[in-house]
Amino acid sequence: MRRRVVMSIAVVLVFAGSAFSQKGADIFGGYSYQRTGGEGVNGFDASVTGKVAPWVGITGEFGFHQKGSTIVIPNPAVVVNADAKLTAFRFGPKFVSHVNDSTDLFVHVLAGAYRASVNVGSTGQSINTNVNGSGTGFTTATGGGVDLRVAPRIAVRPVQIDWIHLGSANVFGMDMGNSNGFRYSAGLVVRF
Repeated sequence: MRRRVVMSIAVVLVFAGSAFSQKGADIFGGYSYQRTGGEGVNGFDASVTGKVAPWVGITGEFGFHQKGSTIVIPNPAVVVNADAKLTAFRFGPKFVSHVNDSTDLFVHVLAGAYRASVNVGSTGQSINTNVNGSGTGFTTATGGGVDLRVAPRIAVRPVQIDWIHLGSANVFGMDMGNSNGFRYSAGLVVRF
């Protein structure tokens, strides 16, 4: 099953690559803050959009967010470190409105998969354990933003706001349940 999905994506990208080379592409990368399940996590967001028309493109997005925390238990002296990571891959259409020569507004609807992974380790008096768990689920991102051109091929994206849905994933044998939240991203766009 995975092999078929990978081959399908590869074929689509090969044919899309020739179409995108005629119309152009945008590459975005920058900081991202995501609020999911009552927790805020920091990370980054990167995307590539191939234009199929001046106002329509196909976007592939990669996002990575991480949060860690340390708890010290004084008696007996034990230190517990927990590290959670969220990696997401999404694809979908992007619609752009060219307001003027330097300002573009856009909206997109993306869907894909995410992987949540957790690492919990403890050290202390005769204790040294490390436990890992991960799970995958369905995810969507719906939102938009603004790009401000600062050079012929470079733009600044001061704001991109998305509504993020994370479908249920099973980590450590426990169902995490669905969660929804907002994501803020900002960074640079390079146009080809």
